[in-house]
Amino acid sequence: DAKIDLIIHSGMQRTRETATLVAEALGIPASAVLEDARMIELQTGVGLEGKTWDDYEAHFANGEEKFTKEIPGVENRTHVLKRVGEFLYEIDDTYKNKNILIVGHASSTFAFRSVAEGADIQRSLQIREEGYMENAQVREVPFTKLPHNDSYALDFHRPYIDTVQLVDEDGTPLSRVPDVFDCWFESGSMPYGQNHYPFENLDSFNAEKDKGFPAQFIAEGLDQTRGWFYSLMVLGVALFGKSPYEHVIVNGLVLAEDGKKMSKKLQNYPDPVELANRVGVDAIRLYLLSSPLMRAEDLNFSEKGVLELQRKNIGRLHNVLAMYEMFEGGIEASDTSTHVLDMWVLSRLHELIKETTEGFTNYELDKATRPIGDFIDDLSVWYLRRSRDRFKSSDEADKKAAIATLRYVLRSLSLVMAPSMPFYAEYLWGKIKDVTDALSVHLASWPQVGAIDETLLTEMSAARLLVTKVLEARTQAGIKVRQPIAKIKIPTQLSAALQEVVADEVNAKEVIVDTSHTEVWIDTVITPELKMEGDMRDFIRGVQDMRKKAGLEASDRVHLLVQTSDGGQALLLACMDEIKRVVGAEMIVFGDAEGGEIVAGDHSFTVAVEKR
Repeated sequence: DAKIDLIIHSGMQRTRETATLVAEALGIPASAVLEDARMIELQTGVGLEGKTWDDYEAHFANGEEKFTKEIPGVENRTHVLKRVGEFLYEIDDTYKNKNILIVGHASSTFAFRSVAEGADIQRSLQIREEGYMENAQVREVPFTKLPHNDSYALDFHRPYIDTVQLVDEDGTPLSRVPDVFDCWFESGSMPYGQNHYPFENLDSFNAEKDKGFPAQFIAEGLDQTRGWFYSLMVLGVALFGKSPYEHVIVNGLVLAEDGKKMSKKLQNYPDPVELANRVGVDAIRLYLLSSPLMRAEDLNFSEKGVLELQRKNIGRLHNVLAMYEMFEGGIEASDTSTHVLDMWVLSRLHELIKETTEGFTNYELDKATRPIGDFIDDLSVWYLRRSRDRFKSSDEADKKAAIATLRYVLRSLSLVMAPSMPFYAEYLWGKIKDVTDALSVHLASWPQVGAIDETLLTEMSAARLLVTKVLEARTQAGIKVRQPIAKIKIPTQLSAALQEVVADEVNAKEVIVDTSHTEVWIDTVITPELKMEGDMRDFIRGVQDMRKKAGLEASDRVHLLVQTSDGGQALLLACMDEIKRVVGAEMIVFGDAEGGEIVAGDHSFTVAVEKR
């Protein structure tokens, strides 16, 4: 019924015999039966002669490799596509308005269908999933010439589109100007092009009055300085006698970790989508913004570097937020506390706002971004640790001051980090904002710089340095941190408030300022009273670890069942009130116990923790 005019076969015996039988049955003369070797089966070369298709398939790791992998003497799917595509386009030109019956093979008829559709590799794989044609199966394939690349996949780019005749809606032929101006010239029209000058919006563009011109800033990679930047400058100066932009941000190039150019072929870089899904885009964004890229220097991209920033910044900040949420109790944000730690962290906050604001104002994105990591480190490692006992203190006024200050700091920090870590900033804002605040952190106003106590910042830096030296001295003396010591001597003048902070951090009962020496000194004599307190702290630490392993919250109350020696019992009885307060115990009962073991000094305890 198809009224076949012509039959073309591959030239192999089985297709020639089939074509001859069909021609006889349809009354087609032998002169209309032709052969064309381009429709032959996929050729595997002498290396696979006598082998099975499974042997052929074993050379390829996946379906895509069947199109891309080159094996000497062996055709891949792309080779078949090219010869079949050449065949199809040629017979379409040669035999106008003819119905042609093609007698081919599994691979060549599959390629025929892909070429007719202009399929790329992914679409070809889908066609392959539909299955090869069966023996004696007939399938009609409509065909219209398409702009295509060398593999006969649909491609609308030049030069492939050049041979296609386009027409207007009324059928009028359209012709494209063959010569195209350098595309960088088009990019150079940015300040005027965005206003459609000089064809419209003349009221919004006036270079003489700096209206719409010059642009406030532009941004591009270092590799475009000879293209886009140059074109912009040439056109701006030629047309209006001045630079078309006021500020420029130029980034360097991102290279592979080994310093080589990133290459899809070499696969010498992590999958960016997988990395973003695993660590979050904020970590990647912060890594790039704080890198030498922002100084137009090249960067050897390191996945480890991204992971480290994620852990040290977002991870730590998330822990700070968790601590706040544990004790917040609806206390409003405030920056009025007079506690030395609160005053210090507020000064550090305003120092951060000042540095970040200056960085963004000066278009120095690295200077605007790097201080955030230092501040998060100070907030987590110093302020939060030194204030932890204040959050659960029985002194309600001090507890409220600490929580109110932390809320104020987190609220301001979410605003400062919004440009560099927009997603976590939004999450933090949602947890910390007041009911009167903007719905989104990205709709809120940029924070103002407040008072910075430079003297306090300097003294706190000195105090932290002294703490480091004292802890080193304790290590050298073999005295662990949980063991209190009687006193220390420091060679630096500190306020009484900061002396108290240092004493608490290094677990010393007294701090003595002695400027006659240049090094710190610690009292290594451990009295029985100090020994008892150290043992108590070891016991408390062990119970806290057991609470954590049991998944208990800080607010959960417990009973402790303790089995120990007479000496161990005497220790706990002497320190009963402090132990119960710190570990959240309503009762400590002595007797046989099945639980975890805690060693505190010379004492051993078997402890069972029961939630009440």
